[in-house]
Amino acid sequence: MKIKMCDHIDISGIRIESSNSIFAICTINENQFVTYSCKKCYNEIKELEHEIISKEEFEKYLN
Repeated sequence: MKIKMCDHIDISGIRIESSNSIFAICTINENQFVTYSCKKCYNEIKELEHEIISKEEFEKYLN
């Protein structure tokens, strides 16, 4: 599954506080991707068909 992160997430290892992070599985035209976004970008995700997941569940897709 594709993994998508918003531009506000620092992937160098310095993460935004988890309280400001949203982990979700989004579906567009039957294609799914996992996303890690900040609350600011979550408003864009809300427009899509989505399912919120836990940080632990998101990390399973990274392996």
